[in-house]
Amino acid sequence: MCEKYLKGIYPITPNKYTSDTNFIDDCLRVINTNINVFQFRPKLLSYVRRNRITDLLYKECQKNEVKLILNDFEDEVIKYDDVGIHIGFDVCRVRNIRNKLGEDRIIGISCYDSLDNARYCEKNKVSYVSFGSMYRTNNKVDYSLCDKNIIKKARESLDIPICVIGGINLDNIGEQVILKPDMIALIDGIFLQIDPIGTLDILLNKFTNEEI
Repeated sequence: MCEKYLKGIYPITPNKYTSDTNFIDDCLRVINTNINVFQFRPKLLSYVRRNRITDLLYKECQKNEVKLILNDFEDEVIKYDDVGIHIGFDVCRVRNIRNKLGEDRIIGISCYDSLDNARYCEKNKVSYVSFGSMYRTNNKVDYSLCDKNIIKKARESLDIPICVIGGINLDNIGEQVILKPDMIALIDGIFLQIDPIGTLDILLNKFTNEEI
């Protein structure tokens, strides 16, 4: 079952970076920690670079029993046996994507701050939904802040895993752990830190050991 992977700290790669070599090295080191799932978000990369890096990350994830999620590009996801996908909420895509990708593929959907979107996703058999932005973020231009009460209501009304995202870091992750989401996603909170792996180790401990 895929649900066993949909819990814990959920690292997501940044859109911008200065060096493929350093970026890949950081990704491989992150995959070699105690995470369950990892998202590659290659929105600004060419087809050739995107596929080269996806191949490398997929092989490393396979070795470490980590589920690789590709942000968008569903036609590329189907090249691999068990790579999942994450997309933004769109009624037509949500309705059709499960039939296109099959029953066993992890499918995640951004629901922003909408419980109605999340319920629609659950009805259409997605694997998990994400809510955010929980705080101010530099990774999206247009976003709305998600009230913490939305997460509480989602936990009460949904039977699929819930993820929170947006501006989360070491300083505020405790506020998110208290909400008891299944996953907490971080981008800059991991990859833009001086020591991404050391930071990730602390985040993993906070998720596991925070008193809630």
